[in-house]
Amino acid sequence: MGRKSLLKKRKNITSKTHNWLNHLLEGLQYENLEQLTMDNIACIAGKSKSTIYEYFNSKEEILQAACQTRTKVIFDSLLNLRQQDLDTVSLYAQLIELFAAGTSGISLSFLQDIKQYYPTVWLVVEEFTDSFVELLKDHYTKGIKEKVYNSVSIELLGNIDKLFVTQVVTNPSIFSDDKYTLSNLIRDYLNLRLMGLLKR
Repeated sequence: MGRKSLLKKRKNITSKTHNWLNHLLEGLQYENLEQLTMDNIACIAGKSKSTIYEYFNSKEEILQAACQTRTKVIFDSLLNLRQQDLDTVSLYAQLIELFAAGTSGISLSFLQDIKQYYPTVWLVVEEFTDSFVELLKDHYTKGIKEKVYNSVSIELLGNIDKLFVTQVVTNPSIFSDDKYTLSNLIRDYLNLRLMGLLKR
């Protein structure tokens, strides 16, 4: 019988924990998440199950924390970029590159499996997407006010941006790992968005 988690107070997540969570996230990209076990997680993370159970009660909690570790790094980088003194177009171009770089190494199949098998973990992706879309909407509004971007519906843009992440790239009948990478799709999509926004 495998070791079972006991419901007890867990240790707080530290910077070292974030390090192995990020390592775990990278190692899970082409694993079968439907059949993922705690033994698999321990092996990929390079930690004993007893160590893992000091912090988490279940594999869902581990996956949730691993995704939160990555999304926080990405979003903090995006927020820091906004503090820089860049013109609107340069800022958007840098946002594209930061977002694409932050998702580098994340496979389409990983996102697709998370969405299908781990709804509580998928909420992390949705919440991050919502925050990123709000950031983009603020940027679109600023660009339109500056007359750099064409005057279009901000809500329309925001909803399409969200659907791109939550419905399009996560649809295995459209995109798969053998032909595409998540970071390249993000870069292509947002560059197309920029081309459509810019006034000629």
